[in-house]
Amino acid sequence: MSAALIVVSAGTYHLPFDRLSAWVEEWLRKNPDARVVMQHGPSVPVAGAENVEILPYSELLDLCRHADAVVLQGGAGGVMDMRALGIVPIVVPRVPGGGEVVDDHQLVFSAEMADLGIIRRALTASELATLLDQSLSGEIPASGTIATPGADAVRTLLERPIRRAPWYAFIPRSLRSGAAILSAKLRG
Repeated sequence: MSAALIVVSAGTYHLPFDRLSAWVEEWLRKNPDARVVMQHGPSVPVAGAENVEILPYSELLDLCRHADAVVLQGGAGGVMDMRALGIVPIVVPRVPGGGEVVDDHQLVFSAEMADLGIIRRALTASELATLLDQSLSGEIPASGTIATPGADAVRTLLERPIRRAPWYAFIPRSLRSGAAILSAKLRG
């Protein structure tokens, strides 16, 4: 039996994400039989992992397809890549104030994605360890069918015939447009 494969990506962002490296290294010390491939970018490498500064995109996706668990920073691009592969990644969002990122957009984004069931979010080393342990034990699947909340509603809307507005609905819009054009002409 081959070792469990964990793929971790700190992204290609220009700022380091050493907190993620430290959390992964802490988990790996307790799980030395796991194979961890770490795309660390400008972050510190993880002792005991197969460290790569930047993986070619296709190679990263291929590794993720075969991984028992995927861990990402909280960027939208990586999350959407995993969604396209049918993988629910574990996401550790970067937080502002420690030189990881300039604002809290990853916290906000990852909270929304976690609420939708698109990711599993870890805000502490303990939460990350628990999610990794659950992924490897099979308590939570690493990949499969992802719920697509809202997709059915959008599909239903797109399948409806287009309703034309009644002719009188255009009168206010035409008056506003005419007034704007007249005003512009009088100024110029």
